[in-house]
Amino acid sequence: MQVWRLVAHHEESQKALARMIEIGRIAIGWSSIGDLSELDPSNYTEITNKLETIQPDVNNSNMAGPSLWNLYAEVEIGDQIIVTASGKRKCVFEITGPYIFDSDNSIIGYSHQRQAALTNIDPEALWEASESNVAKGENVRWTLAKCKGTKKSNDIVHFEGKRYSVVSTAIERDRSAREKCIRHFGCNCQVCGMNFQNLYGDIGRDYIHVHHRVDLAYSDGEHIINPETDLVPLCPNCHAMIHTDKPAMSVEKLKEIYNRNGA
Repeated sequence: MQVWRLVAHHEESQKALARMIEIGRIAIGWSSIGDLSELDPSNYTEITNKLETIQPDVNNSNMAGPSLWNLYAEVEIGDQIIVTASGKRKCVFEITGPYIFDSDNSIIGYSHQRQAALTNIDPEALWEASESNVAKGENVRWTLAKCKGTKKSNDIVHFEGKRYSVVSTAIERDRSAREKCIRHFGCNCQVCGMNFQNLYGDIGRDYIHVHHRVDLAYSDGEHIINPETDLVPLCPNCHAMIHTDKPAMSVEKLKEIYNRNGA
């Protein structure tokens, strides 16, 4: 994840920012150069040269090339964009799509765009965490510049939901043994006495965890168990607490701790 600083439309920044939020895109200028995908530049100098060819009177082509190159080639999905308008850091967008050139939906004349979603990240906090500066080799005068970025900025932006594959070994459990355990003990936690149906009504009926007194992870492969002596019903809280020891502590020890702490 990279942090960037984007200066909104120079003449109508507030209006441009409102439009960015409305359509879910960020944008920068120099639309006269056309779709960068058709130009297919290999570096920002090619963009600068092209702009000078088609618009020789432009006085900021040296700013245009790097800014457009950053938007086109360097920004990645998931990057965070601090948007500045009227000289103030206003909000943070997260990039959600590839570069597009959309003259039909330009943002106050700006057609070079990236799909982006408004976040609730504090722009000042993210800027400060990025050492309040642009990265080495970037220019603070560019419309779109990479921020310095530090571990602190990663501490502010948190990601969840990434998909990945996990290969693991599962330990088979006998469902009928669980049912026999519950028939013997009932659905009350054998440490704290909690009963889900008493607290939550019908949605809690027959809900309880069943704990193996001897951790299956420490057992020596497949073996016979006695549902009345080897298994015990526990609520999720007590089940979590009993496994704070490795191997799990005894039910009796946890019950002693529970009673000792004023339960």
